[in-house]
Amino acid sequence: MALRLAIALGTLSLLAVLYLLWKRPPRRLTSLDLRDLGVEGPLILQFTSRYCAPCRAARPELEAVAGRAAIGYTQIDVGERPEVARRYGVRTVPTIVVAARSGRVVGKWTALPGDGQIAAAARRAVRR
Repeated sequence: MALRLAIALGTLSLLAVLYLLWKRPPRRLTSLDLRDLGVEGPLILQFTSRYCAPCRAARPELEAVAGRAAIGYTQIDVGERPEVARRYGVRTVPTIVVAARSGRVVGKWTALPGDGQIAAAARRAVRR
């Protein structure tokens, strides 16, 4: 009985660690080729998909932050442009990126963060 419990706990712990590793922001997403994406910076970019409810819920907040910071906002549907998701290592949606005019990424998240983190990153993007 104790052995089964230990195996079950070990398995659940391993699955939790793997899930957290999967959900972290992509490491190779350090800069964007804005011209290749067809956008100009600075901007907030959201990787999304048609069926992503959290993506739809985040959109009004992201548009509001972009408007207050006077930067652009755009979405890339990973279902329509899977090559872009592969190039930047995007594994989960929503992935939210704030990029400076040069394409340098100043903030990235795999969920809508709180506490004004996106607004702070947008201000940094404008300064760079």
